[in-house]
Amino acid sequence: GVRKLRLLNISLPVSSNLADIYKSCDVDTMANSLTKEFGKALLSNHSYKNLKEQLTGKVSQSLACYRQNCASPSQPGQLILPETLKLLPLYSHCLLRSPALIPSLEVGFDERSNLLQRLAMMSVQQTELFLYPRLYSLNTSTLGNEGLPPMVRPSYDRIREAGAHLLENGLVLILWVGSATPSKWLQEVFGATTLDGVDPTQGNLQPFDNATSTRVRGVVEEIRGQRGQYLRLNIVRQNDKSEHIFRQFLVEDKLDQGLNYTDFLCSIHKEIRNILS
Repeated sequence: GVRKLRLLNISLPVSSNLADIYKSCDVDTMANSLTKEFGKALLSNHSYKNLKEQLTGKVSQSLACYRQNCASPSQPGQLILPETLKLLPLYSHCLLRSPALIPSLEVGFDERSNLLQRLAMMSVQQTELFLYPRLYSLNTSTLGNEGLPPMVRPSYDRIREAGAHLLENGLVLILWVGSATPSKWLQEVFGATTLDGVDPTQGNLQPFDNATSTRVRGVVEEIRGQRGQYLRLNIVRQNDKSEHIFRQFLVEDKLDQGLNYTDFLCSIHKEIRNILS
């Protein structure tokens, strides 16, 4: 045989101008990198508390540097974020409250290890979806006839008791059914007239001969097709014991421990002011 050496060349733009650097930042790529770094450190038995402080410090330092060197003069009480990094605090908040990363008795060691290994292999798009799940409204008035239905922000305050919502993050698929969902919708989609008659263990939707059933099942299959894998459908009824699993993925809300997104953003702003003072 013949021994050959393959050389791979790559050209990257560089700049000594901070404004240009911030202008060219890709926040999704940064979130992907931070997630992999965080997950790798957890696999190496680093403390979650210390990693949380390090991540918050990195984000605050980056935004404080922009405020000090690139932003126009403004009132100290005003939060100034670069256009390209406006979602960085949000992604950081989602990362810190992820069930895969927070020490918890509800997530076993094997399951957490599996999730961390998956995180290490995720693409930029997959990481973005994992950190900030998509929540679709399946109400009759918003369901439409084709494509995916409209999304709402993943917060419990945004969902309606008189309807159903579908949540997915590339790994899980959850159909949440509100306690006041109309019996007609329940009959067409589940073949049941009351919420108590909906079987949460069925794992998939049975086909019924009506437009709503066809449309909802079509949405589920379209999402599965986009992910390139079969996602088991988990059905959660409002006020069931299993509802806490659904609420774990509502990333703009707070868990039993921690802050909601608004409070987290305020804490970042306070840290930036401390750095600049």
